[in-house]
Amino acid sequence: MLFDAMPYIVAYVSLFLSIFWFTVYFSHEPKQKRHGYAPAISIIVPAHNEQLTIGKCIKSLIKQKYANLKIIVVDDGSTDNTGYVVKSLKKSHSNIGYLRTNHIGKAAAMNVALRHVRTEVFGFIDADTYLSAGTLHAMVKYFNDETAAVTIAMKPSKAVNLIQRIQKVEYMISSLTRKLLSYLDAVYYTPGFAIYKTDVIKKLGGFDEKNITEDLEIGMRLKDSGYNIENVIDKAAFTEVPQTFRELFRQRMRWYRGYFYNSRKYKHMFFNRKFGDLGIMVLPIQYIVLALITPFLLFAVYDMSVSLLKGIIDLYLTGFDVGYFFETGSFIIVTPMTFFLLALVASFVIMIKISQRETEENVGKLTYLVYIILYPFINTLLWISAFVHEMFGTKKRW
Repeated sequence: MLFDAMPYIVAYVSLFLSIFWFTVYFSHEPKQKRHGYAPAISIIVPAHNEQLTIGKCIKSLIKQKYANLKIIVVDDGSTDNTGYVVKSLKKSHSNIGYLRTNHIGKAAAMNVALRHVRTEVFGFIDADTYLSAGTLHAMVKYFNDETAAVTIAMKPSKAVNLIQRIQKVEYMISSLTRKLLSYLDAVYYTPGFAIYKTDVIKKLGGFDEKNITEDLEIGMRLKDSGYNIENVIDKAAFTEVPQTFRELFRQRMRWYRGYFYNSRKYKHMFFNRKFGDLGIMVLPIQYIVLALITPFLLFAVYDMSVSLLKGIIDLYLTGFDVGYFFETGSFIIVTPMTFFLLALVASFVIMIKISQRETEENVGKLTYLVYIILYPFINTLLWISAFVHEMFGTKKRW
């Protein structure tokens, strides 16, 4: 009975979420900005064997033309020419600092650099990431007494194959989602590139050195401590994304296991009215959706397989008379799942259209089709795999 009702339960939850997010998007109030605010900023660049990308990263920071900017590169035990590239740039730019650590890990290296920060605001950026023009000026305007961090849109720096193009669509939607969360004061992670109030992060003890997703952990710690995180969607950080499914699998295992680990660490925030929409809805919904989608996937595969098999049998019994199927309409497979899938596809299409407009990004129609039809299933399987790995405590890999 429950299994038969599963499509309708999933359909109801999906419809509710779609209406909720569309309502948030079309009814939000514009955020107040602090025009003219330009505090001194230090940007930390943790790097390990990044000789091919760190030069472009640093140059994108220099091109920001931000008046009071300090760049601190922390070379975490690189064995390539990362240090040489940084020192070469340092000769012509006095605002570049260079530190070297003995391969102590990203979060630990960031904490070493944080001790050297003397500016009001600081940020960190991965060495394979670079910024669009005017990003820093746009971000600092969102700081106020309650806001301790500001994030921006993330975009793939290149999308040469199908896996990367699918990720480009995913990043478009993720950027929109993060902006929607900001309307609810419910952003709880700081991926790729973010800037923070230095005194707040130091007061909270810096970054968690034992955490594989330190950007998520610091975001949840900020929210747990009563601070807000804002988002700028019209400025972007461009980052390298996995080229193969194996690389994508490893990345998502780290991300999703990090989510499960940190959600346990901050489980007191779930269903807690103190944290508003974040506690009541945003944090729990990932688990609720996962709990619903897993049996739904099994049902969907079963339902579609039975319907397809029935169609093949009917085709065989009619002597493969295709004309009969067109005359009777028997070739159309209509089940309760059909209507749900059509509604789900419509929601995806609308979300993609809004994402295109907000991020000013686009990909080919084939990529959108693959993303809508296949990627939700693939991504759900990745979430399930991460959950199983985390539940059994298998070794975490960077």
